[in-house]
Amino acid sequence: MADSSTLVSETGRSLLADSSVLESKIIETPKENVFRATVLDVEAEEMPQIETRVVLVQEAGKREELQKALETIKIMEVPVIKIKESSPDKSEEKLIKSIIHMEIKMPYIKTDTIEELGDSDSPEFETIFVVSDFQAPIFSKLCKADCRVIGPPLVLHCAQKGEPLPFSCRPLYCASMLNLVLCFTGFRKKDELVKLVTLVHHMGGITRRDFSSKVTHLVANSTHGDKFRIAVSLGIPIVKAEWIYKAWEKRNEIDFCAADDDFRNQFKVPPFQDCMLSFLGFSDDEKANMEEMTEMQGGHYLPVGDERCTHLVVEESTVKDLPFEPLKKLYVVKQEWFWGSIQMDARAGESMYLFEKSESPDFKKSVSLLSLSTPNSNRKRRRLKETLAQLTRETDLSPFPPRKRPSAEHSLSIGSLLDISNTPDSSTANGETPKSCARPSKNSTPLPLKQSARWQVAKELYQTESNYVDILTTIIQLFQVPLEKEGQLGGPILAQEEIKTIFGSIPDILDEDLEDLMINWTESKSIGDIILKYSKDLLKTYPPFVNFFEMSKETITRCEKQKPRFHAFLKVS
Repeated sequence: MADSSTLVSETGRSLLADSSVLESKIIETPKENVFRATVLDVEAEEMPQIETRVVLVQEAGKREELQKALETIKIMEVPVIKIKESSPDKSEEKLIKSIIHMEIKMPYIKTDTIEELGDSDSPEFETIFVVSDFQAPIFSKLCKADCRVIGPPLVLHCAQKGEPLPFSCRPLYCASMLNLVLCFTGFRKKDELVKLVTLVHHMGGITRRDFSSKVTHLVANSTHGDKFRIAVSLGIPIVKAEWIYKAWEKRNEIDFCAADDDFRNQFKVPPFQDCMLSFLGFSDDEKANMEEMTEMQGGHYLPVGDERCTHLVVEESTVKDLPFEPLKKLYVVKQEWFWGSIQMDARAGESMYLFEKSESPDFKKSVSLLSLSTPNSNRKRRRLKETLAQLTRETDLSPFPPRKRPSAEHSLSIGSLLDISNTPDSSTANGETPKSCARPSKNSTPLPLKQSARWQVAKELYQTESNYVDILTTIIQLFQVPLEKEGQLGGPILAQEEIKTIFGSIPDILDEDLEDLMINWTESKSIGDIILKYSKDLLKTYPPFVNFFEMSKETITRCEKQKPRFHAFLKVS
């Protein structure tokens, strides 16, 4: 329960799974390789001939809540040890063969000193010591005697959950980091690393020297190195060392979990930590906005050409050549790197965004790790935006029917896709059917030999509705689907409530019946019959869409101002 790994004894190996800075006589063995059983499952010769007991030490014995909790706990985990044969010149090795559950016959006993017990190291007893202060001399004494030591919060946790007292070869104070696997990078001070690792172990966490798929959190003191890059690509949370220290301060809160998003996010490593950015080719307003975002995301900005600069962010559409020869240590990147880093809430790898390689075949083939959708999403997004731009030139985006045909030409920005004030010029008067990203069959609607006035009206209505549906479909594909996708790097960009407010009122509109009518047109056909057929559905679908339209717009505006990652998402979409 308390640890996903157990320990066996061997000379000269390290307690610290993430570093070799500590010397100890125990090494880690995955707990999944250790057989867990009840007393009845264990063979007679393997049964430990021992008595179980829990000892409340000093201040712990004065706490009534601990005494009541221990009266409800009837089971403790006990290791079954096998002595491995070794040569005379080597120390014996103790191997944990299995872990069993044994009954606690006496709830607890109290003591002020180990000497009072007189048999604390006797093989006839499996003893767990409960100590309130892991800095007290009695704690150090128990650790040197290789005793099992736990803290009061762990006892209360087990009583609350109805779980047995856990086995762990390390002192275990609480369960705040239960099931967490941590890896460290960028730490150069040995003492600091030892202290951090010790606290993690006291809270039930595990440390790993090498980064693997089992790592749940990377504790980083630097944004450089392979571990950081791998964590970013896998979407593993990257946090500062302060996260561990603050979690330890909350060690006495029984229900506290260090992995809680709200708590952990206070200590995340910001995307531009250790970065000095300069901006080239942007307008004054854009530059001011990006400089403000840089500081919000943990970085600093400098004038172009400053030798302290680590990244030069370039607007590639306006800058063709650099005004100076960059230093080798300087990353010259496109603005997609800047916005992508904010979007994924971690510093993106620079290699695929280098300015001088933007037109190389290798760059075109690379798939961005920042994508919130499928591979080749950049190409798909461009195609969707081109379709959207074309459709909005041909269709009024307003959910309300136009009072007259629009005559003025309007532009549409990606940030105002749902703005009813945008009424692009309709091109339906030329009789052409627009291209569709969803239903190519519409392009092949046959023309009757004689185009009557009724056919012209029906055709215009069909084109208008088809384009409107395609715009909604494109919005969903370009924005809603990526925002709702699970496993986003850096976590969800928007809360589910915000996504529902923005997109939840988009109606499910189908125009297959109109298409069939146009394909099989006769003068006896009636559009009114189709409207009557779906009248009840329309009455259910459209009122929420119309009523919440303004709320959707307000939510988009608010989120763009208050949430930098959403602002960045709109920039790179």
